[in-house]
Amino acid sequence: MSNAPHRPLTATLSLLATLGFAAFAVAEPPAAAAATAGTQAAPAFETAAQQTQGVAGKVSGAETPLPSAQVYVYRLADLTLTKALTDERGHFRFDALPAGLYRVIAHKPGFLPVVVRLTRATAEAYQFLELELATAPADAPKDDFWSLRSKVPPDVLREIQIAEIENSARLAAGSLVPVGSLDLLAEMSAMTGVDTLTGLGEGQVTRGAVDVVGRFRGLRLGLAGDYWQLQPDLSRGSTDGSAESSALSLSLADDGDMSVQLSSRSNTLVAADRAAPVDFEHYRIAVSHSVGERGRSDFSAQYTSESNFHRQGSTDPQAIPEASKSWRLEGTYTAELTERTSLQTGVRYRQRHSAFGLIDDAAPQERVDFFGRAGMQVQPSVLVEYGLYTTLRDGSVSLSPRGGVVVQLDPAWQLSAAGSYKVHEEGTAPPYDFTTAFAAATVGRAGEACDQNEAQCYQVTLMHSKNDDEQLAFGATHREYDETQRLYFSNDLIDRYDSLFLVPGDEVPELQFAVSRRITPKVLTRLESNLAEGGGGVYYATDAGAYENQVRYLVTSLDTHFDGTATGLFIAFHHLEQELQAIDTDGREVPQLEVERLELMLTQDLNILAGMATDVALQLNMQLSRGTWPFLEASDQNDREELRKRLLGGIALRF
Repeated sequence: MSNAPHRPLTATLSLLATLGFAAFAVAEPPAAAAATAGTQAAPAFETAAQQTQGVAGKVSGAETPLPSAQVYVYRLADLTLTKALTDERGHFRFDALPAGLYRVIAHKPGFLPVVVRLTRATAEAYQFLELELATAPADAPKDDFWSLRSKVPPDVLREIQIAEIENSARLAAGSLVPVGSLDLLAEMSAMTGVDTLTGLGEGQVTRGAVDVVGRFRGLRLGLAGDYWQLQPDLSRGSTDGSAESSALSLSLADDGDMSVQLSSRSNTLVAADRAAPVDFEHYRIAVSHSVGERGRSDFSAQYTSESNFHRQGSTDPQAIPEASKSWRLEGTYTAELTERTSLQTGVRYRQRHSAFGLIDDAAPQERVDFFGRAGMQVQPSVLVEYGLYTTLRDGSVSLSPRGGVVVQLDPAWQLSAAGSYKVHEEGTAPPYDFTTAFAAATVGRAGEACDQNEAQCYQVTLMHSKNDDEQLAFGATHREYDETQRLYFSNDLIDRYDSLFLVPGDEVPELQFAVSRRITPKVLTRLESNLAEGGGGVYYATDAGAYENQVRYLVTSLDTHFDGTATGLFIAFHHLEQELQAIDTDGREVPQLEVERLELMLTQDLNILAGMATDVALQLNMQLSRGTWPFLEASDQNDREELRKRLLGGIALRF
């Protein structure tokens, strides 16, 4: 993906202070605490049944037990998070933790957190930890917070920050008092510059974003928004096109483990030399709720309306409509049947109403998917996954059995494999359909790269995780498509030209690689790369021609953070090719897609350099692209060597 990951500003501790948080620092685990990370004799408060397996412990401060202290355990291999709260005697317990490497974090407002490493040889082992927290001095230095951040993944750190908001309102007895004000963590950014990437000519770009998380009494909330606008450069007398994009998402969750998410996205592009604008609107609501002690139900509904968004030129696939409106409803139920088995069942309904030129499809396409999948831990280090998708659409039926296995080779190495194969009802053929997808940027877990849209898909992944900063992953995926699909390489849909078309019959093998490494104690870097080449399907274009489709792409990114200067540097490179070879004998030639794109993003925290009291960061973004886009109108084509560019600069504030 071309989008750079979010990088928090390095002076967040001052933000926490404004919310009434006690300043805290990271204390390296004392020798006594580190020594108790192995198998220990059981303390008096543990019964004989409780001593058989799991991780227990005690949190104290100045030799006094600490009640209501937060204890987090996350597994380095997959970053799964487990949480516990100490009782009135400072005791905590985690009943079942599989073999592997873990980080254990204990903290309470007013004390210095403790982070220790834990190695579990088997899931049945019993281990006991004694963690002692020192009192935080009133003048704790700001940089101590980032010592903790360097040891905790960003998603886990956000969980801890939210917990700090909740704990800030607790009495010594541990009860939550009513709070009349709203506690917030907020970040805002604004950027401006010039752009020619959209194919609308040169224009002035304005972009703003906001990201807020907070808590009001028993309600946790999150708000994220992004606005992007391109206007002609009136100072030069430009009459080029304009574009506008906005996205908004709102999430709400209560202490009863119920959450609601609302999101919307709207894109509009207007070219000066075209009568019809390009429009895209998307709305989604999702509700999740716990059912009993081990169950969870999820429901989502989304609506999408677009006009001239997915189709642009005379050589687009015939399956892509000029305009469409679609609904998607999905409900799932997930249950942990036992400590070793889980089950998920669900149903999905999709409807699309399409328009092709002057012909309006009066009968919308309908599709219903029934699916079930399960996981079973056959051994402490072996997890087996299996499932079945059943699809009904326009009188045809297809079955897609799926299976996978995850093997923990040792505490640091993990191997996963998954596969699916679609079988159609004899004597029927699936009607054409059209879907969109985003190219994967990271080597994922088993089955994540395969979904129900492929005729067949196979994936193998090998991952190594030595610690937070030393990770390595190799992956290989082979897909065969039975639907027309547009594959996007940017989450920003304004950049819709960075995409490829895949058609039924295309076979695309892909290799994935990712490595994270701390080059020096102050420099952490991550390299990711995806390489694919394939095709072979018959591409029926809107010009009535039939072509053999061939696609190739290389997506590489390098993300580096310099802790000493609080500098973030992100570099990404895309190389996309799509070649159409005429199958009939008239020898027609069509323009080929061949695009190269380079992105560079720089983030600099000004607090480190200037000693500012407010969290301020400087952001610079540069994108360069060149090549041929066969799906654009002839008037929009650039010379092969002419560069399209996007240059943006701005600031981000955190408060």
